Amino acid sequence: MAIGWLTALKLVPWADVIEAAPGLAKSARGLFKRTQEAAPATVDVVAPSAHGSDADALVQATQRLAALDALLAQAIERQQAAAELLDKLASQNARMVEAIDALGRGYRTLKTWLIVVSVIAISALVWVASIAR
Repeated sequence: MAIGWLTALKLVPWADVIEAAPGLAKSARGLFKRTQEAAPATVDVVAPSAHGSDADALVQATQRLAALDALLAQAIERQQAAAELLDKLASQNARMVEAIDALGRGYRTLKTWLIVVSVIAISALVWVASIAR
């Protein structure tokens, strides 16, 4: 099972992912700011009823308008929640990319130290072998 995950992770173009992450974070933040700045608009158009009195038509139109306003408010709330979620995901993605970058730096440092220690160990073995002769 772990081998399958490792294979899948090797297939991911991490350089492209890391390169695209700042742009994605910037885009998500821009989307979040635009949705926060957008003011909810209400529609003041009343559709006349084909039958019935003007008072009934006005009441129906007012009720319909109130229902539409409620639906619009719900849609705006959902849109803001989605934008907040995108912002959080973009922030998490940026933090993940930073962590991956830190791991890569740690890996390179570890690899360098391993090479240095290997060279010292081989040199010590050669020196001990030359003394033993």
